[in-house]
Amino acid sequence: MNLLLSPIMIAAGIAEGIAFLPYTADADVKELDRALVQAKAVSLNESYKATFGIPLTHPDIDPKSGDILRRESLYGVFRPDALFEGQRAFEKLLVSQGMPEEKARHYILVGNFAHTWTRGLVLLAVVYRHPGAQPIQVRSKSTNLVATLRPWHHQAWHEAYLRDVNDQVVDEVIDWAAMEYAILRQDKVVATLMVLAVEGVKSGKRAPDYWQAERRWIAGETAPVMQQSTDKVKRALPSS
Repeated sequence: MNLLLSPIMIAAGIAEGIAFLPYTADADVKELDRALVQAKAVSLNESYKATFGIPLTHPDIDPKSGDILRRESLYGVFRPDALFEGQRAFEKLLVSQGMPEEKARHYILVGNFAHTWTRGLVLLAVVYRHPGAQPIQVRSKSTNLVATLRPWHHQAWHEAYLRDVNDQVVDEVIDWAAMEYAILRQDKVVATLMVLAVEGVKSGKRAPDYWQAERRWIAGETAPVMQQSTDKVKRALPSS
């Protein structure tokens, strides 16, 4: 998606959330950072510090692509610890924006990887989890068996769940998007994901249409869900 992202387009994209992420993949990292700041969003500089532990001005960062040199890729390469590290970075960025740590633990980055190995696709979401970082007892989406899931121990804890086994609400979905998994290999894209996720939290919005999209996704209807994710951004972006 080779687009010249004007500040107006950036502002419109931020409002659409993480579905805007693929549109930023080819952007110059410093220009994207300036546009985010101009749109009064969280800066990429802050996101790099929270996500990778270094500022955007660090000499190991390619000044155009934003990729970090001499660092093994963690995201977009089928490493299970990416879920845990991504959650830590997300919470850290929320706290850096003034949110209390206890409150930040209720906001979770989740993903459905049902078709990641076979089709290279992922369904990502940002949720408000009512139990916070507590264990949850839910039915597995793959086996339908009851499981008790704990953060930092179970990958499935990083999936979205509407209700637990006692019919109590677990997650309210704030934002979601379907995309190519490999796009997350770019450090700039991961940092931008964190920015868009935080902006979604700040907006106070909810996305209840996620649950239907997830059902279709699990059933193998990935193409229409991908299209749905892309279309909502296309409709929002100005033509120039």
